[in-house]
Amino acid sequence: MDGAIINSNLLKSRMALHGVATKDLASAQGWSPATANRKITGKTAFTAPEIQVCVKLLNLDSATASEIFFAENVS
Repeated sequence: MDGAIINSNLLKSRMALHGVATKDLASAQGWSPATANRKITGKTAFTAPEIQVCVKLLNLDSATASEIFFAENVS
């Protein structure tokens, strides 16, 4: 089964905006860089606690967090 449907492009843009590299997200979450990459690309689902870390790390408001982590599958 595929991971959660996320808006990877918006997540990546927010990471870039805040100067957060994949390795930085991995470190904040206690993941390997490979795991971070799988999460960012939507191959592996984020858990609720992981989303909370991202929200704090990237200073996301609730609307943006919802847009990233609860994106609709439009394909």
